[in-house]
Amino acid sequence: MLWSEKLADCIEATLRRAIKKAYTRTIVLLGGLLIAAPLSHAQVTKVRELDLDPHRDRRVLFGMAVTSRNEVLSFVAKDTGNWELYLTSDWLNQNPIIEGVSVPGFFSKQDYRRDGKSMETMNAQVFATRDGQFAVCVGSAMWLKRVGGRAVGEATADEVIAVVDLSSSKVVAATNTADLDLFGARGVTLDDDGFLRIESLSTGKVRQGAFIRLSVPSLKPGPKCSYDWIVDSPGKEHPQATTTKECSEIIGSRSLADYLNEGQRRPAARPDVCENNQSEFCRWPGEFTPDSQFGVALRTEGHDNLWGSWVVTSNSYVIFSTSRRADIGEIQEPTNDSFQRAVTTVGGHNYLLVLQSGTHLTAYELQNQPN
Repeated sequence: MLWSEKLADCIEATLRRAIKKAYTRTIVLLGGLLIAAPLSHAQVTKVRELDLDPHRDRRVLFGMAVTSRNEVLSFVAKDTGNWELYLTSDWLNQNPIIEGVSVPGFFSKQDYRRDGKSMETMNAQVFATRDGQFAVCVGSAMWLKRVGGRAVGEATADEVIAVVDLSSSKVVAATNTADLDLFGARGVTLDDDGFLRIESLSTGKVRQGAFIRLSVPSLKPGPKCSYDWIVDSPGKEHPQATTTKECSEIIGSRSLADYLNEGQRRPAARPDVCENNQSEFCRWPGEFTPDSQFGVALRTEGHDNLWGSWVVTSNSYVIFSTSRRADIGEIQEPTNDSFQRAVTTVGGHNYLLVLQSGTHLTAYELQNQPN
């Protein structure tokens, strides 16, 4: 089994445990791209398809982002530890510009075991700063000891972070977070202030959280904000700062709950168009184009096999028109490859970008046709 496949399987197993309860035997897994299906008076049209690299590693881990200049970023994990950042500009033209930058110092196949624990999950992310000048590349991993399939002891986590100047294609700062005084369960996002936020959550009965922000591009750490999760009622809770001075220094006049809901990787809230709407799109987590004319959601279906493992049988992107309050198309995805999506607007036109295997890019134009 390939190194990337083995780690992908680890992540899929973790996602199954975390999401299966919430979505009633449905789970967002990895897959790949097949075809678009336009409907009457609306259209989902493939307008561009290109390879960023002639080599294609199916099911590889990667992160995707789009800059303010509509450049597509893809950050692809490599078993050598030298991960690859691809920058694609002018992707609508016949001669797009594709640049690759090798980013050293990330996790390799030698990191599968650490301190007597096995790698449980690994993830790749990339963020674009608001001015489009820098790409922030993040590799996250968690190690856990298991005996007879059961977790033993505490998990350990680490993030490797590198900032790439997109104008020079050079790494200008790098660090890791293993020595930060945070809890083992972590998440990373670029907040609305332009800082990279490393969030963490305790695994005990008492839910505690803490985060540290890193400046971009220097990656200098700031103070740590610690807080407890206070239960208000069944299913409802709020964070309450325990290091009041440090938290206030970061969030200012915002509430801690509002600040923690900020960030580029937060899911979009459902608009009014999904109220009393039975469309397929409104049943699944999704996002909207910047002008809110269209929505895109990933629908995933499957079943348990004879051994109780979840098997994905279909993946598809459902395209939704807010003006028609209806689904207008569907893009089928295979179940044996990794893919991610982004929506963007170029010259007043809306596009869905699907990146498969980290290196195969397809662009779809989303349109409402006149009656």
